[in-house]
Amino acid sequence: MATHGRAGLLPRLVAALERQTGAPPFEVILVDDGSSDDTWETIERLAATSRLSLRGVRMPRQSGPAAARNAGWRAAEGPLVAFTDDDCVPQPDWLATLADALVHADIAQGCTQPDPAQQHLLGPFARTMDVRSETGYYQTCNVAYRRSVLEAVGGFDDDLRQAGEDIELATRAIRAGATTAFCEQAVVFHDVRPSSLRDHLRATRRWGGIVLAVRKQPVLRDRLQHRLLWKSSHLPAVLAAAGLLTTVGATSGRGRLVGIAALAPYMRHRLVVQPLPHTAGADRVALLPQALVADLAEVAVLAVASARYRCVVL
Repeated sequence: MATHGRAGLLPRLVAALERQTGAPPFEVILVDDGSSDDTWETIERLAATSRLSLRGVRMPRQSGPAAARNAGWRAAEGPLVAFTDDDCVPQPDWLATLADALVHADIAQGCTQPDPAQQHLLGPFARTMDVRSETGYYQTCNVAYRRSVLEAVGGFDDDLRQAGEDIELATRAIRAGATTAFCEQAVVFHDVRPSSLRDHLRATRRWGGIVLAVRKQPVLRDRLQHRLLWKSSHLPAVLAAAGLLTTVGATSGRGRLVGIAALAPYMRHRLVVQPLPHTAGADRVALLPQALVADLAEVAVLAVASARYRCVVL
């Protein structure tokens, strides 16, 4: 587990690992990715008090989750390597189920759900993880690899400091011949961060990593909408923005009608095709402006990253 600035979450995580049942002997590696709080002191205390074989790795500076996870698995000794995150709570059968799956597969992904105790925090802009099937992203909040596979492909790409390091690694491994399995019984509960447009916009900045992942693994374009769009809402959002500008700047009724018509695809998308999660009825209509801001923010981040990495993803 890589962690940065979340010392308060680590005792809960370690307690969940202490409750694992039926798992083969295992060690726990906690990697402090250059935290400025008391993360390292917390890791040292947990290493001294936990009944698990637990030790810490301290990065000299914040290097990103890819580099931190690489430091973690390379410090480990076992032939199987499971990853989770500091804001997760693995359930008791988690590790045993992943280990069983790796008898026949090279990569095993588990089921990740929003923490049932935090369901009340779910909203249109809440941040959590919900993975109930093998979607091809292989999120590191709940995944395991054979160590030999990690060694063969060189682990995570340290260049991916913000996002995309998980799917890039899995894609590279699969292209090299790795097999995969999905384990419904390997359950991890993921924290829910309360719904906030402001927090959502702040988190949007990390998605530039998706562009770099696509540049490094062009086969990922097959997962994009029209091999260009990261999300299906992005093209309607751009059309809606153009429609708003056209409407505001129109000097004729015809121009305003054209502008208003350009809004229709986005309204249909966010009201019918893919509404914001955990919304219904009139709330969906009321949240349309916020949804548009969120989608356009993502497009802007991707556009900047596209220019930076010379690889177009929107």
